[in-house]
Amino acid sequence: MKERPLSFELKIMTEIIRIDAKDPHPEDVARAVEFLEDGQVIAYPTETIYGLGADVTSRKAVKRIYDLKSRDYGLPISILVADIRMLREVVSEVPDVALALMRQFWPGALTILFPASTLIPKGLVTNTNKVGVRISSHPVAAAIVEKFGRPITTTSANLSGFPPSLSVKHVEKYFGSKLPCIVDSGACEPTRGSTVVDIADETMRIVRDGAVPADEVIRCFQGVSAKNRRN
Repeated sequence: MKERPLSFELKIMTEIIRIDAKDPHPEDVARAVEFLEDGQVIAYPTETIYGLGADVTSRKAVKRIYDLKSRDYGLPISILVADIRMLREVVSEVPDVALALMRQFWPGALTILFPASTLIPKGLVTNTNKVGVRISSHPVAAAIVEKFGRPITTTSANLSGFPPSLSVKHVEKYFGSKLPCIVDSGACEPTRGSTVVDIADETMRIVRDGAVPADEVIRCFQGVSAKNRRN
């Protein structure tokens, strides 16, 4: 009787990297960045919830995020940048009102929609060719983006339609061993995701109300608009 060949199932072993939320150790950050450089997807903490991060310039890595989340490819994903220099590389224009919002709320949980540059894969932009961008105030998230030197995705680490992850335990519940790396900086405080705003010409629209109160964003916008009219 002919023996059946043995079959082996390749499984990803998830590496948990514990990084101090207040004082990220450079070697630990560098280890997490190695996965990004290899085109992998990682889970990492932000000031609101745990997110999934990948190199935004890697179409394969971005597609992997959509597959992991079972997310519709037509829905855009926001990105994190380390500083204004990196922002200007991924957007084609930075309106004056955006500068005012950035000065008041960045780093922080305010995502601003900008006209996307050609560097950004189409899957990450809206149907009006805009991309959501912010600078994170979480020391670990900020350190990862700075060390990586390129923007990374920031989308909630959960299956589409399910509650966001506030801890590594939640991330593991959603993805099991499908993620090669999870950065553990402890539990996030219960909160909503980032507030998302769309700025077009002299108008502003709150796309999603979140951790930054909408009324604060509106007051800032109105103040800049009034100043521009006087000038």
